[in-house]
Amino acid sequence: MRLGIKGKQVTGVTSIVGLSIVAVSVLHLASLARVAVEESKARGELLTNAIFHRARVAISQQADPYLALRDDAGLRSILESSIYSQSVTYAAIVDPSDRIVAHSDPKEVGRRLMAADNLDSLLARSRIGLLRSMYSDVGRTVEVRQPLLLEQRAFGSIHVGVSTLLIRRELDEALRPALVTMIVALVVAVVVAMLLAQLLLRPIHIIRSGLTRLGRGEFVTLDLPQTDEFGDLGSLLNEISAQLSAGSPGAAPSSGAADRPLPPPQTRDQVLQVLKYSRKLMALSRLTAGVAHEVKNPLNAMTIHLELLRQKLTAGIPAVRRPSPTLLQDGGVAGTVVAAAEPVADLTGALRHAGVIADEIKRLDGVVQGFLKFTRPEELKLEPVDPLRLVTEVSELVDAEARKTGVKVVLEGASGVPAINADSAMMSQALLNLAINACQAMPHGGTLRIACAPAADGRVAISVIDTGVGIKPDALNRIFDLYFTTKEHGSGIGLSLVYRIVQMHDGEVEVESAPGRGTAFKLLLPQASGA
Repeated sequence: MRLGIKGKQVTGVTSIVGLSIVAVSVLHLASLARVAVEESKARGELLTNAIFHRARVAISQQADPYLALRDDAGLRSILESSIYSQSVTYAAIVDPSDRIVAHSDPKEVGRRLMAADNLDSLLARSRIGLLRSMYSDVGRTVEVRQPLLLEQRAFGSIHVGVSTLLIRRELDEALRPALVTMIVALVVAVVVAMLLAQLLLRPIHIIRSGLTRLGRGEFVTLDLPQTDEFGDLGSLLNEISAQLSAGSPGAAPSSGAADRPLPPPQTRDQVLQVLKYSRKLMALSRLTAGVAHEVKNPLNAMTIHLELLRQKLTAGIPAVRRPSPTLLQDGGVAGTVVAAAEPVADLTGALRHAGVIADEIKRLDGVVQGFLKFTRPEELKLEPVDPLRLVTEVSELVDAEARKTGVKVVLEGASGVPAINADSAMMSQALLNLAINACQAMPHGGTLRIACAPAADGRVAISVIDTGVGIKPDALNRIFDLYFTTKEHGSGIGLSLVYRIVQMHDGEVEVESAPGRGTAFKLLLPQASGA
C-alpha cells in the first residue's frame, strides 16, 4: 500500500512524539527506581538502628549475649513488627557463622540464613542498569546490614531483607499515570499532525487542480500566499499559463483573467525563440532524412554492379585447356601444346575482396536503414491489444532462435491481464528484438521468461527476463544510445529502436541486470481505455 504525503507526515510526527514520550518515561521510571531503592535502604537502616539499640540494652542485662538476644521480648517485638514495613520481607540477627539467633519469624531461629547481596550493590549501578535489574531479576532479595560489636569484637550482625519484587510493584503503580499521559499525548499528536498536514498540503491540492485545468487548455491563475516555496511554485505556474495563453491566439482565458496584464516582451521573445528552434529541428530532421536517402541510392547501385562483377569473376574461375596443333614444314603434325591456364588464384582472391566489399555495403545499408527509422516519422495504429496474445506470438517467433543455443522459453501470463493501447506490429518488433538479444546473451543455454501482468497506475507490465551473461554496470546507462553496442557484431540499433517504440506508446522501460546472472527488461505500457 502506497503511503501518501499526509500519511507519512502523520506517521512521522506520531513516531517522533511516541519515541520522545517513551524515552522520557524510561528516564523518569529509572529515576523513580533509584528513589524507591534509596527509600527502602533508609527504612532498612532505620530498622537496623532500632534493633541495634534494643540489642545493646538486652546484652547488658545478661552474661550470655546470644541467650539475651533470643529471650528479650522487646527485641522480638521489633523484629516481628519489621515485616509491616514497606518492601521489607524479614529482619534477623545472626552469629558470625550466619546461624540465626533472633528472627522476625521465630521458626527460623537456629537455622542458617540464606546468603543475599547487599542493597548497596544495586545503588552502585546506573539508573538504566538499576531499572533493568528490577525487571529482569524476578523475586530477588537484597539486604541492609549492620554489625554487632561486643568489647570491640564482632559477635554477630543485623540483616534486614528488602524484596525487589515489592519495589517493582511500587514502580508499576507510579507508571500507570505515565502510561495514561503517553496515550493522551499520542492521540493529541495524531490530531495535531493531521491538522498540520491538511494545512500544509492545501497548496498542493490547489496546484494539482491548476495543472489539470492547464492541461485542458484553460488560463490558470493561482492565488497562493507568497510566504513559502508553494507561493513561488504558484507564481511560476501562473507565468507558464500566461506564456501558453500568449502563444495560442485562440485560447480563451478563464473568468477573471481579463484584468491580468499580458506577459512582458522578453517572455514572448523567449517563446518565439523556442518555436523557431523547433522549426529548425524539424527542417534538420527532413534534411538528414534526405541525406540518408541520397546515401542509400548509391549503395543500392554499388550492390547491383558488385553482384554483376562477382558473376563475371565466377564464370572465369575454371581453367580452360584446349589442344593447339603445330604444323611442320612438310605439312605434318608434330604434336600439340597446351594453352596456359588462367590465373585461378587471382580470381579467387578477387572474389574474396568483392565479398568483403559487399558485406561492408550491407552493413552501411543497415546503418542507413536504422537512421531512417529514427528520422522518418511513423504513424501509430493504436488499438486495444491483448498482451497475452502478443507475448505468445513473440515466444513462438523466437522459439527457433532459442533452440539453436539450447534456451528454454517460458511463457507467463493470465487471461485476465487488461488490454493495452498499442500498435501490434511495432510492439511485436520491440519484444522480438528483446527476446533475440536475450537468446544471444545465453550462448550456452539458459531460460528465457516472457511474462505479462497488471501494474500500478493503470498500466500493464511486459517482461523479458534471461539468465545470460548480464550487462556491466558502466554500460547499463548507455544501452539505449543509438549505435552503442557491447556485441562483437552488433549494430547498436535494436535497443534504441525498442526504447523509441515504447516512448511512442507513452510507456517506460525499466532494466535490471547483474553480470553473470542475467538481465530483466520490463515495459510499462498504458492500458486501453475501458480495459
